Amino acid sequence: MKQLTALILLFVTLQGTLFAQEKDNFIACEVNGEAWKAEAKKMKIPGFGFEYLALAAFQVSPDVQVWIRMYYFKDELKPGTYNVISEEELQKTSKKKKSEDNLVWVLIDYTEETKGLGHAFHDGESLSGTLTIEELGEKFIKGTFEAKLNGVYYKKRTMATVSGSGIRGNLEDKLLTKAGGGMLANGGPHDHDNTKKLDETDSIVLSKGSFQVDWSKVEDKEESK
Repeated sequence: MKQLTALILLFVTLQGTLFAQEKDNFIACEVNGEAWKAEAKKMKIPGFGFEYLALAAFQVSPDVQVWIRMYYFKDELKPGTYNVISEEELQKTSKKKKSEDNLVWVLIDYTEETKGLGHAFHDGESLSGTLTIEELGEKFIKGTFEAKLNGVYYKKRTMATVSGSGIRGNLEDKLLTKAGGGMLANGGPHDHDNTKKLDETDSIVLSKGSFQVDWSKVEDKEESK
């Protein structure tokens, strides 16, 4: 725990890192009719002609996250409207060759902590909707979205609850997220350690969504060091 605390202090003091992005970066929407907004971060991973761009906004205690994930072939992400799809559909369509379709795959997901210190979560798995990119630059993106999600529930495993490991892990994640490292504490929108997925399902609707993320100032600071 001491090592983690020292690491978090380092995240807080380092300005111009991946985590210290500008405060006007945000994702906002209505979650089943209730307004929500939080500061957004980005993760961009280039591949061999294939790109991954994730935008995520994090609220801590109770933990609430909205994720926008885009997979695309290099130079094919442009202003325009794209369909939101499910993980299952992503697995099927991403196997198509580039020559067949110039595709951009978009997933929008949601997660919220529902009890105390993270003993349970109510998640929305990407299902359908649309995302519109209004403005796009090399280090800037802005747009709107609407999405219908498949609601699922997670509960901490009994052993993790009894031993206290679940609570400790959740507190560590909260500290890291609060320091700005949400995309390290959470590798994805449904990254819940020591949990099991329940059979209960419902629907979550994200409406009137908007987002804006500019990471140019952060990267400019890094390059000037």
